[in-house]
Amino acid sequence: MNKLIRIIAIASVAGFIALSWINGAAAEERDRPAPERIVPLTKEQLLSKVPQFYSFDYNANPQPGKRYWLRVNNTTWIERYPDGLQSTFKVLGHTTVENTEGTIVVKVSGDGNRTGTDNQGGLQAFIPDKGSEVMHHWYRNIDRGDTGWSDLGPMLDVG
Repeated sequence: MNKLIRIIAIASVAGFIALSWINGAAAEERDRPAPERIVPLTKEQLLSKVPQFYSFDYNANPQPGKRYWLRVNNTTWIERYPDGLQSTFKVLGHTTVENTEGTIVVKVSGDGNRTGTDNQGGLQAFIPDKGSEVMHHWYRNIDRGDTGWSDLGPMLDVG
């Protein structure tokens, strides 16, 4: 009987270690670094370069129509859909994409079923600095393997 208890205990510990390793490997994969060099935003950039708000016209599902983006504070953006649904994005930092300087943000909350994207940081958006030659809203989804950025269209009413 003692041998059986010992075998069960060893198997349980081995299972726990394996599960912890698998979960850790999955977290590392999800938290893998972006291909760009990302640096923290400075106070100067937040005051003079990072937009406070803008919109763009989205022509696909879910919810085609105008999307409004609002910087709530130095680290948080809100995306508002045509029906009022909101997703929250957190700032990763400042970088250069396609010769344009700007801010990368990652989706951290919102109704994944209605938006079609999860909240694990895989969906990223690139927000160009005010006054950039190309003022377009870019995105990628690193969870599905995107490394390059896709252009969703011109940013409107940038403030």
